Amino acid sequence: MTSEDAVPGRVRDIFVTALAPETTHIAALPDPLPVGTRIGLVAPDGSPRERIRVRAEHDETGYFLDYFQRSNDGETSWHGRVREDGSITRLENYERRRIFDDPEQTRQERERVAAHNKRVKEILQAKNLFF
Repeated sequence: MTSEDAVPGRVRDIFVTALAPETTHIAALPDPLPVGTRIGLVAPDGSPRERIRVRAEHDETGYFLDYFQRSNDGETSWHGRVREDGSITRLENYERRRIFDDPEQTRQERERVAAHNKRVKEILQAKNLFF
């Protein structure tokens, strides 16, 4: 792997430090970290509690790591981006619909959430992070 194909080691270390409070899986981030490759991370203890996929990329502002994390409860997920300065930006994520007393309001909410979640799925598929 050439240096253009991998995230610099110091940037990889920043990604690990930034995401360590979020998941123990980040300890499995490879070194060197390839650019443009989806990677599934496994918890150091082998815990199947959650799954996480990451993909490192580079743009005009520097390196970043997009990640999608889903708990095995099927209800909880996180989608975000870590920049090489250690900042984390939450990206569009799946939503759960709410039920209202008014059936029409519940129907509208169901349609809104379905459209939103379809868009999130398309985003994750484009990044190859979809489970």
